[in-house]
Amino acid sequence: MFIYAWLIFISPLVGFVLSYLVGIKYRNWSGIIASTSIGLSLLFSYLTYLQVNASGPIHESVHWFYSINYGIYVDHLSLVMVLMVSFVGLMIHLYAMHYMGKDPNRHVYFAETALFTAGMLGLVISSNLVFFFLFWELVGLCSYLLIGFWFFKPNAASAAKKAFIVTRVGDLLFLAGMALLYTHLIGFTGLNGSSPLSIPYLINNAGLVAAHVGKVTLGIVSVLFLAAAAGKSSQFPLHVWIPDAMEGPTTVSALIHAATMVTAGIYLVARLFQIFQASAPFALESVAILGAFTAVFAGILGLVVNDLKRILAYSTISQLGYMLAAIGLGGFLTIGYSGVAYGMYHLVVHAMFKALLFMTAGSLLLAMMELRDVRRMGGLWKRMPVTVTLMFIGAITLAAIPPTAAYFSKDAIIDAAWTYFTGSGYGFISFLPWLFLVTGALLTVLYTFRMFFLVALGKPRSKLAEEAKDPPLHVQIPLFFLAAFSLGFGIWQSHFYDYISPSTPIPSAPIYIEAIPWAFIVIGVVITYYLYGTERWKHFHFSGNPLYKVVKNKFYIDYLFTNIIAERVILPLSAAFSTFESHYNTSVDVVGHDTMRLGTFMRRIQDGIIRNYFVVLISGISIIFIIMEILRLI
Repeated sequence: MFIYAWLIFISPLVGFVLSYLVGIKYRNWSGIIASTSIGLSLLFSYLTYLQVNASGPIHESVHWFYSINYGIYVDHLSLVMVLMVSFVGLMIHLYAMHYMGKDPNRHVYFAETALFTAGMLGLVISSNLVFFFLFWELVGLCSYLLIGFWFFKPNAASAAKKAFIVTRVGDLLFLAGMALLYTHLIGFTGLNGSSPLSIPYLINNAGLVAAHVGKVTLGIVSVLFLAAAAGKSSQFPLHVWIPDAMEGPTTVSALIHAATMVTAGIYLVARLFQIFQASAPFALESVAILGAFTAVFAGILGLVVNDLKRILAYSTISQLGYMLAAIGLGGFLTIGYSGVAYGMYHLVVHAMFKALLFMTAGSLLLAMMELRDVRRMGGLWKRMPVTVTLMFIGAITLAAIPPTAAYFSKDAIIDAAWTYFTGSGYGFISFLPWLFLVTGALLTVLYTFRMFFLVALGKPRSKLAEEAKDPPLHVQIPLFFLAAFSLGFGIWQSHFYDYISPSTPIPSAPIYIEAIPWAFIVIGVVITYYLYGTERWKHFHFSGNPLYKVVKNKFYIDYLFTNIIAERVILPLSAAFSTFESHYNTSVDVVGHDTMRLGTFMRRIQDGIIRNYFVVLISGISIIFIIMEILRLI
């Protein structure tokens, strides 16, 4: 019995219960209990890491019902995830004790974040897709509760509903993919006693599964799973919920963007990589192109946003696109499972610097009474030197400036995309991932340093900015840990790759290709400093530009979903179904009522009195006689 592995997600589940119950009376204890439970998860994750290194992957399961088993499966891939989720989650919880310290409902907050973390950890180590899906839904529920935590704010309540509904689209497709796979595998003799939806069986026997199910059918299953990942990981076109999700507490944003929720979709594709690989050729190519396109698409949107948290939100969408693209590049046999290593490395690096960026943003917002418009900040490097320096570390990591960790993780993905282009033989289609990803690198530098220069440099552009101060130094200790990892995690690049996929090479490209992202860094920093490091940006007005208007309106995708699909299609259909149901129910009620009246009448006839029976008999004979006479006369 590998008890440590089970305790990885059981610990925060216990923390969820205790945080709420104890916090009802002792509010301040809720944060301590939740943080302790996440810390214990980190400890159990490390102990499990030692066990797996010593004895190999852990797989334990128990029979649930029919052919469905529940259990845990812990290998190198899932270990990387649980270590990341528990560590980053702990840092966020420790910081949240300060950030949420005066909220009257903080015990509810910490109970929900503990449950959120438990759901993510349970998802990662589930051995069966059914329970993977149950934890997947738990994560979605917790995101709804936390995004709408300040439910008295109309925007927060609306954002929570939007996140819940949009991600449900992906969840429905996930369920459809599981159902399709299950119906084709149930009764398959090649299962050898395994559950049809057992994750270890699927990934270790992907070729056998493809031969039985059929590559086209398995390709459809893979695309359905990709759609589920797009919903949860906010990929085009299901990206629309995540900018609005910034209405929740900033520590919730950090938790969603760094440690939980949005990484779940990436993990799903990485976990089932062998299924994608064994299916129709279009499956992994779809993954690569979707991820790469989302990376550049979100980068464009990030250029025109002035809300500090929404800029970071679009950066998350873009960076998730890099991860998804990296996994999809594994469709090229030369890359193979190494694509998972490239994507997961960037996922871990991103978790570190994105948590850092959101929590430094949280410190800024606390100091500025939740003012989020970067145009009204300015000069904060002098007034909040510690916070802004930490934000600078996060910013240069996001921009992949050497020698930060993201330089190693993101440039490797871009170089892998070049390898994919030059070796796959798919022509222009195989060129698109590299083109999108390298363009995304320039856009990342532009929106990152636009944000940073508007926040940090120049003179304060509001009274709140003039009076801003750093929070106490001890509050920022978790941020120092994240900053250290953001700067130094690159030294473990080759070790990380080998841990996920032994003998994974570090991608390379011709020097003139590798120089392009470097040139983009220089160009991006120079342009943004020229415009936003000074006050020149005030003299540029883009509002009349048609292209700017299109981008500012997010390419009207929100309008398409809300005003056309929802209001003109879904609502009329819903009203029609409601009307039909109402008439149907009325008809059923009428039939039922008339049947009851007939029954009442018949009950009165059957009263046991002989003379009444005689009257009915004579009446019936008379009616029959009259009818016969009428028919004779006719």
